[in-house]
Amino acid sequence: MESRSNKNAKTKRHRKQKIGKLHKSYDTYLLELMEVTQEKWNQQKSIVHKSFGYNPESEYELKKAEAKYFYLFREARKRQLRNSPK
Repeated sequence: MESRSNKNAKTKRHRKQKIGKLHKSYDTYLLELMEVTQEKWNQQKSIVHKSFGYNPESEYELKKAEAKYFYLFREARKRQLRNSPK
């Protein structure tokens, strides 16, 4: 029969492994989401740059896309993620 402390050690180790896998999957998702968000931000910059006159709606969309990207960027920095070259 296993002692109680040995059983707890096994469950804690198993839980840490499971959490590690979850972190890795969320980290890859975060990097992919950053790429998509950066593309949207660049598209909005291009639209605003090419448009004639001032359009408050396109300016709003540009600021919103920029804010989303930098929020994800800060989150990636907190997690100390690096985007590896493909």
